[in-house]
Amino acid sequence: MDGFPDTLEQDELLLRPPTEADLPDIAHQLGDPRIAPWLATVAQPVDAQQARALLIHGQHPGEEVRLICRDNSVLGALCIGAALWYWLDPNHWRGGIMKRALTLAIHARFARPAPPLVATCHEDNAPSRALLCQLGFAPYPIGRRMFFQGTQRAEPCRDYLLAPEQWHLLHPPKIAAGQATLRPARQSDAATLARMLPRAGTGPWPEAETLPAFIETHRFRGAREGLLVIEDDTRRSIGMALIAHGGPALCFLSDADERRHRAGVEAALAYTGFAAL
Repeated sequence: MDGFPDTLEQDELLLRPPTEADLPDIAHQLGDPRIAPWLATVAQPVDAQQARALLIHGQHPGEEVRLICRDNSVLGALCIGAALWYWLDPNHWRGGIMKRALTLAIHARFARPAPPLVATCHEDNAPSRALLCQLGFAPYPIGRRMFFQGTQRAEPCRDYLLAPEQWHLLHPPKIAAGQATLRPARQSDAATLARMLPRAGTGPWPEAETLPAFIETHRFRGAREGLLVIEDDTRRSIGMALIAHGGPALCFLSDADERRHRAGVEAALAYTGFAAL
């Protein structure tokens, strides 16, 4: 996946690519009878060849395999690409580690334009199904059967879908701009933003009646473009920034707000790369 980081880190948690030195840990975890039943493509018993296949898979374009590590120990792994799949050492279940790791990986995936993400989960894997829903995945209305190498039969499964729009709605990016903050516009902002609009036909701004459609058309979707709301330090909406390929266009609620915040907003957009399009 173009632009996906080699490593991701948050506090003591590290996501990194696997190496040859990790093969014993990978083989041990894949062969654990508490993990193996949930992994469709892993045949049992697991040998070094199957563990090495994970390294090879991670070299395919768009397939990002990362080990989940803490204190130099391998806790599990995930792959984010055409599909999402993952596992965690049972000794670390129920600690929130997988949710944190997946959040890091999905955030990195949707930091750039990317297609929706699909994860397939065994119907009996209640913890994993709950985790996907917590992350914002929506279950397909109809299940299907998938062949599992470990059991040598087709097992009942369900696909779960996460669109970038849903991810950004649940995890809206925030940009610090001095005493102001920028965040993606929502439909609930329409009435407030309508009060800021300049004279109809001025620059890229719409008429007030078409503002809801404008917000939807310019919804932030992970690219460095979209309609952002500018809030002051009291969370009052004081302006908006339209980020497009021609550069940012700013509009403020009042002249006083513009004098106070324009320079900080422009500097923040330039620093984050939103102005360099």
